Amino acid sequence: VRWFAPRADLILLMFDAHKVDISDEFKRVIEVLQGHDDKVRVVMNKADSLSPEELLRVNSALSWSLSRILRSPESRRVYVGSFWDAPLRHGNFLNPLFESEAVALLTDLAAVPRNCTVGRINAL
Repeated sequence: VRWFAPRADLILLMFDAHKVDISDEFKRVIEVLQGHDDKVRVVMNKADSLSPEELLRVNSALSWSLSRILRSPESRRVYVGSFWDAPLRHGNFLNPLFESEAVALLTDLAAVPRNCTVGRINAL
């Protein structure tokens, strides 16, 4: 990870909505990423399988856990959704949120080449 992080254009930390506990090993990986905060994106997958109450609780727990590891005064942006090729769970009133989160993540990913080019030029 120490070799990879400075060379990567973007780093995705993927979390399953049903398993947001951060193991000691994963915690050490995240700690190594400090200093590369601008490259790190946090994604919570399978959010459409949770009730709104569970989603709020899980998102809060994940944000709290990450803030303790990253030691950042700001809350980390967490993309919340169901990021796979199956349709969203039918009847979930949060589906418009999940769809907008998917668009936001894809927009962020699409901007990577442009942002990296600008970053490399600025580094010269």
